[in-house]
Amino acid sequence: MARAAEHGRQLREERERRRFGRAFAWLVGGLVMLAAIFTVLGALQGPKLEQAQVDAERVTQQSGQQLRLFMNQPVDAIDASALTVEPSAVASVSVQGDLVVVQFDERLRHGTEYTVRLEGVGAPSRPSTSTIEHRFTTAGASLLYVDRAESGDDEVLRAAVDGAGRGEVVHRAPGIQHAVPVEGVLVVARDGEGGTSVLESVDARSGRTETLRLPAGVRVDRVIAPGAGTTIALVLSPASGATGAESLAPRTLALLDIGGDRQVRPLADLDGEPLTALGAWFLPDGALVVHTVDETLVRLDPAAPEALLPVGAYPTVHGVSSDGGRVSAADSFGGVALDLATGEEERLNPSLVEGEVAFAGETQLTASGLRVAKVAVADAVSGAFATVLVADDGGGEARVIARTIENRGSLGPVLLSPNDQYVVVEVTPDVAAAVGDGREVEERPTSITLAVIDLASGQLVRTLEGFGAVWGVE
Repeated sequence: MARAAEHGRQLREERERRRFGRAFAWLVGGLVMLAAIFTVLGALQGPKLEQAQVDAERVTQQSGQQLRLFMNQPVDAIDASALTVEPSAVASVSVQGDLVVVQFDERLRHGTEYTVRLEGVGAPSRPSTSTIEHRFTTAGASLLYVDRAESGDDEVLRAAVDGAGRGEVVHRAPGIQHAVPVEGVLVVARDGEGGTSVLESVDARSGRTETLRLPAGVRVDRVIAPGAGTTIALVLSPASGATGAESLAPRTLALLDIGGDRQVRPLADLDGEPLTALGAWFLPDGALVVHTVDETLVRLDPAAPEALLPVGAYPTVHGVSSDGGRVSAADSFGGVALDLATGEEERLNPSLVEGEVAFAGETQLTASGLRVAKVAVADAVSGAFATVLVADDGGGEARVIARTIENRGSLGPVLLSPNDQYVVVEVTPDVAAAVGDGREVEERPTSITLAVIDLASGQLVRTLEGFGAVWGVE
């Protein structure tokens, strides 16, 4: 009986081993089959997107920014016709192995979702193609501005264009004259003794403030910040009543690298005399365009400022176009746009405004050639002139985008956003009732207001009580 039981047990174990072996063999065979199927399917399928990178802030500030698409395998060259961008934007596409680069040749709109689609993306030795699609949202727009207090410290604030209220206080200090952002640092000029200026750098994160050494007895008339880099330009003058700056010519242009040795370096013109400036503007390539006191327009490289290149002569220069390609100016015959690359001039004859002849003043140019101008228009009944802000494409009829209530106020400096989406203008609501703030430098009416306008629609987006707007991002 014992031998029979043992034999039965062995037979059962043998049957179990055979069943397990058959099951294991089927399992392995099934897995091998599935792997083969997936391998074949993978070989037949087109490339897939694994990761995407884009700087949502810089893509609104600078042209030439890139969306980098990392694929799961090297891909074939992609024709430009395969690329679409919604909303529409001028872009190009190139391939580097498994990296697809979409380069935007224009600045994108703030706070907008973009869809980038590539049709028919293939890979070497693969029969199938894929449609690659990626969505991203650009950063919202914001601006820095100065709000002066009737008593106590003045404030520099950052306000989002689509926000509400005054915005976020970035810095407080007495007697703020100018404030500009430079690579994560806020450069602030404020009142010193005897009408002089104190120049300070404020760390955006820690709030730590450092004093930047200026020549004795000077006043800062302007602070010009670059689009990128740490070298700023200063327009300096001897302060009235101060001592120590007698040898400094009024409105001397100087350079200061706040990320380098922090030494103020006054510039000289071609004959060795101080380079004096009515205005100065940085170009996207880092060059500086200067409108001198003797009404000459020159261009220089901050790295080699001794090599000046005269590019024109105009009594009035309004500014540089948002793409840095043209200068808006005026001579005795009217407005003119100077192409910095070719030296060619285009006459800017103002279009009619509400059927009336207009006389143009300050004019800013967008990258597409649209003119944003302050113009004077005579009232058909009273004959009195009113100043309005218009968008003029040169087609014969300009579009009014801003005017004061009952034309009682005045319009001040105009500033386009880097991507031409918004325009901000300083407004004094009622000139007759305006009261100055009594400051020695950059005096403003106490009622000064910033109006932010959507350029395409002409819609007033928001207003802020202050002046000295500088565009930035959230």
